[in-house]
Amino acid sequence: MNEKELFHMRKIIKLTLIKIGIRCDLIGFVYLCYAVELVILDPELSFHLCKELYVKIGEKFNVAKTSSIERSIRHAIDIAQVEKNFLILNEMFGSLLYSINDKPTSGELIRLVAEYYRLGLYKEQLKIN
Repeated sequence: MNEKELFHMRKIIKLTLIKIGIRCDLIGFVYLCYAVELVILDPELSFHLCKELYVKIGEKFNVAKTSSIERSIRHAIDIAQVEKNFLILNEMFGSLLYSINDKPTSGELIRLVAEYYRLGLYKEQLKIN
């Protein structure tokens, strides 16, 4: 992936997370952005969150404890549920994924945003070429 494509992918990831309701002033937002990027580039990582994905995030951001990364991501998701809810994911995918009180796990959200990008669903919904 060249620099232009990488920049575009990062932009889409950030816009998607913001659309979902993840606040960009939280460190969990930064970790989620990088997690989604890594999963887009290597889908296998989504099946090994604690032992591989969070370790790579820790290396990038110089965080020794993967539990801190996991907690920051969960906190960002919890805040999004309180301030909004995850019904927007139903609209984004055109299917019933979550009800009013549901929230995705960290792994589910990372995989969903990665698939949203891979499937190109953002092109029409975010009006980005």
